[in-house]
Amino acid sequence: MKFTCHTTYHSKALTAMARAVRKTVRAKESRRTRWFVRVIMVAALIFLYLSWGNPLETAINIILLLGLFLLQWKEDALNGNFAKAYALPGTGAAQFQFYPEFYLIQTEAAESRWEYSKILALAETREYILFVMGKHHAIAIEKAGIEGGSGAEFCRFIEEVSGNKIQNIGG
Repeated sequence: MKFTCHTTYHSKALTAMARAVRKTVRAKESRRTRWFVRVIMVAALIFLYLSWGNPLETAINIILLLGLFLLQWKEDALNGNFAKAYALPGTGAAQFQFYPEFYLIQTEAAESRWEYSKILALAETREYILFVMGKHHAIAIEKAGIEGGSGAEFCRFIEEVSGNKIQNIGG
């Protein structure tokens, strides 16, 4: 059975790719970083309480807290935007062809052939199947664009040929 798919790498896809990397191969580092940020936020709350009478210090602490909260809340979207800024020209969309032994990715810039053994983890959101290829690299496959079978058949096929189980990462 041969599956094909077309994916456009817009902000939503890039955010899903960043979330997949964060929740799979970088999960341990991410948890450590998030706890560190929470400790800093608690310290900022304490400093906010202690500086309540001084308007300048209070404003600085509020800005710090809001900034840290925003960074933690929108971490995946920010990482996706950085990825978009550093992406090579001609890689904004890709056409995929999946064969039993390998899969092909065609963009305006290049065509590449990948072995399924190179997939470190598989993840899933409502709209995408994500192949995590490394700590800084993922591939998004739009579920709606899969041809050659149903989405469930594609998931079973990918799990079988890659040897990985698909993790639901929300989103």
